[in-house]
Amino acid sequence: MKFQKAKPGSGHRGETSVKKEARNRIALMEVQKAASLLLSCMLAAFWAPKAYAAESKRAQVEILIARDEVSDPYFHHSVVVMLPESESQLTVGLIINKPTRVTVGKLFPDSPELKNQTDHAYFGGPVEIRTPSVVFRSQKALDNAVRLSGNVYLTFDPDLISSVFQSAKPGSGLRLFLGRAQWAPGQLENEIRMGGWYKIEADGDLVFSADPDDLWPRLHARAAPSKYIRYRLPSGGSYRSTRKVLVM
Repeated sequence: MKFQKAKPGSGHRGETSVKKEARNRIALMEVQKAASLLLSCMLAAFWAPKAYAAESKRAQVEILIARDEVSDPYFHHSVVVMLPESESQLTVGLIINKPTRVTVGKLFPDSPELKNQTDHAYFGGPVEIRTPSVVFRSQKALDNAVRLSGNVYLTFDPDLISSVFQSAKPGSGLRLFLGRAQWAPGQLENEIRMGGWYKIEADGDLVFSADPDDLWPRLHARAAPSKYIRYRLPSGGSYRSTRKVLVM
C-alpha cells in the first residue's frame, strides 16, 4: 500500500471534484472494465467463494478507515467492512463507500431478476473484481450466507443473489459489490503498524448508508486521535514507549 504525507484536512469536504475524480480514476477504470465483461455473462457463471460458512456472533462489524496518508487509488479515503474469519488464512473485507456509475441492471441484462435494477453497484476492492457479492438484511439465517452482525448478511452465492434482489422490498437495504479487499497473513497487521488504518467497531447497517461520500470523513473524525494529542517519542525511546502529550 502506498503512503504519502497529506496536508492537514486534505480530502475532506473542501476537496475539489477534479481531485476526487483523479484519485478514483484507476478504480473506476477497473470497475468499468469488469462491467464490460459482465455484460455478456449470466449471473450463474460466476465463481462464488465457499469459505464463509461459520455463523458470526458479533453484535457489530469491524471497520477499517484509511488514514489520510494512504495514497493508493484503490484504498484512498476508503471505509472497509471486515468479513468474519474464514477457513482460509486470508483477511477479507469490502470497501463500502465507493459507488460506481454502473447499475445492477446493466451488469446483468440477461437476468430477469436483475435486469431492471437501477441501484448502482459498489467497488468492493481490487481482488476478483468480476465476482459479485451482496450485503442484505434478513430476519433469519440463510444457507450460503454469512451473518456480519445483527440481521445483516453477506452472500457470494449466485442463486441467492438473484433471490435476494427478486424478493427485496423498497428500503429493505441491499448493496451489490464487485470485487473485494484481501490481505495475506500478517499483511494487514503490518499496514496498521505502519499507520495505514484506523480500526473501529460499528453497526452493520453502516453498509447501507444513504450518503456513502460522508462515511469516510465522519468515521475518520471519530477514529482519529484528538488534534490536541501529539504522539512523542521519549529521548532514546522506542515506538513501544510512545507517550501521549496534551497540547494546550
